[in-house]
Amino acid sequence: MSCFFGYAELQAQLKAGLYPRQAQILEECEMKKIVVSKEEQEGTVQFTFRFKALGQLLDDEDPTPLPEKELTEEAEDAIAGHLDECWVSKPASLVIELPEKDLPDTSSSLIDAVRHHFGFRVDDLTHDLKIARREGTYSLILMLGNIAFLLLFVAYVVKNEIPIESIKVAIIIAFLTIMNWATIWDTYEHFVYDYRNLARKRRIFRKITKIPVTIRGY
Repeated sequence: MSCFFGYAELQAQLKAGLYPRQAQILEECEMKKIVVSKEEQEGTVQFTFRFKALGQLLDDEDPTPLPEKELTEEAEDAIAGHLDECWVSKPASLVIELPEKDLPDTSSSLIDAVRHHFGFRVDDLTHDLKIARREGTYSLILMLGNIAFLLLFVAYVVKNEIPIESIKVAIIIAFLTIMNWATIWDTYEHFVYDYRNLARKRRIFRKITKIPVTIRGY
């Protein structure tokens, strides 16, 4: 008998209860799926997110009432991640679909919750950027200091006509070169990748607080 099954056959066996624990994991994975569609009309990109339950959108562990209630991590990642596909300056809108039974009495409270969550996250990222800017400044100063120290040492060796072939000089220059390479790369990575990604994420979150949001049932 073959030990390999297709996905459909495996899914059928799980649902049949042959593997209870695996079936539970599969059910949890299915519940975490957020169906996303995108269409562009008249220069505006509309993203539609279909959630399977209100608890998939709003964090059930947050006791705060609407509109201060936080979104789930999955909802935040899905919304921000798909908006990241487009230029930040490109007009966009959001449509959030929920089961009819999960719709609140007024959609405005849910819309406000989405905007409140991302507005709160903008403040978090602003704080993170301030720390990143400070740490980047320290890295830049350290990098320039290492470069200056290396140049001064080379100038000292040349001025005093110390043979560069000497073992001591070679070891010191090799050590300073490694230190410079490490600090230059660390500073480059910090500003070009880490800081830039944080800044772009904040721009996306800030954009979400301003674009049109529609709530509808299915």
